[in-house]
Amino acid sequence: MADLDRRRRRTVTAVCTAARTLFEERGYQAATITEIATAADVAVSSIYANFPGGKQDIYLALADQAVAANEYILDEAVAASTLAERAGAVFDAYVRFHRDDDQLAFRLIALTDALEPDAKFDEARSAIRTRIAAMLVRAVGEHDDLDRTIASWAAINGLFSARTQGFIDDDTLDRTLATTRAWAVAR
Repeated sequence: MADLDRRRRRTVTAVCTAARTLFEERGYQAATITEIATAADVAVSSIYANFPGGKQDIYLALADQAVAANEYILDEAVAASTLAERAGAVFDAYVRFHRDDDQLAFRLIALTDALEPDAKFDEARSAIRTRIAAMLVRAVGEHDDLDRTIASWAAINGLFSARTQGFIDDDTLDRTLATTRAWAVAR
């Protein structure tokens, strides 16, 4: 039984790693299950045994991983900062994660690339929304200016979305993020 679990975890990891690379390089729509299987060095049937919904289920697994990674880096920023530093530390960690460390995570968390609205999509979006709301409250605490936190988070995401869609370049992104940060941490 332990060998079966270990093989399953290895397969799931290989499939997710291969899919992530293909989604990042070519996009979700262009990647095929056959290409993912080849890149992961697994049989197509192994993918469907672990991800019955195929590419959509792989995408949802990657979105879940991206949310978990995002939660982790924000929780680290909170733990490493004083209350007075927290807004800036959380802002910086969030931007660094999505701007520099993992640009695909933004698209995964937003579920922008892959999914047709259906019950599974709605369930995933609701779960992600709940986790992000909890993450924001953990990051900055429940306070009188939660609206500022939500507005800052929305502004950052809007800027990343504009960059992802090619509406702004990295220089514009960086300048505008600096302005948003100054507003977000002002008391």
